[in-house]
Amino acid sequence: MPTIPTGTYDAIITSPPYCNRYDYTRTYALELALNGISEKELVHLRQQMLSCTVENRAKDLLKMNPQWRKAITAADHQELLQAILKYLDDQKAQGMLNNNGIPRMVRGYFYEMACVIAECSRVMKPNALLFMVNDNVRYAGASISVDMILSNIAEKLGFRVENILILPNGKGNSSQQMGEYGRKLLRKCVYVWRKAG
Repeated sequence: MPTIPTGTYDAIITSPPYCNRYDYTRTYALELALNGISEKELVHLRQQMLSCTVENRAKDLLKMNPQWRKAITAADHQELLQAILKYLDDQKAQGMLNNNGIPRMVRGYFYEMACVIAECSRVMKPNALLFMVNDNVRYAGASISVDMILSNIAEKLGFRVENILILPNGKGNSSQQMGEYGRKLLRKCVYVWRKAG
């Protein structure tokens, strides 16, 4: 996105990877192989894409693009996100997580999404609309309001939240979450954000 000129688009419609531990490079491995992607290239692609699996390593976002400092600061000051990250780090320290990569993945997901949102704001024209489909998630019994966190970050990065449309059929939890913490329906949403004029 940093290569796209500023103020290019009248609208953006997107469904980014969700913060759900899915490894999309494995999900689409056959399609990628048919397109000539080697195993080595697949491993590289997994690390380059948005962090959404426990196999993603932490990225140095400011080294990738120094212009993302405002986005990183927005994530740093998002109180709900910071409380969730502290909880997940505490759960990891106590040996309570089924995978110790979860805190790194969740942290990476939100910080990288803040950078994506900043880039969307930059490449959109004034008053342009952004529509994003995304799901909330749950880790170690903690429901993570992805919709509220990302919308708050978006407000700090030049958007006005017009609406968060909640889809009528929520999504369930993983069997591990339900077995340990009970079943809890999570929101599936479409965010409607307007870039400031």
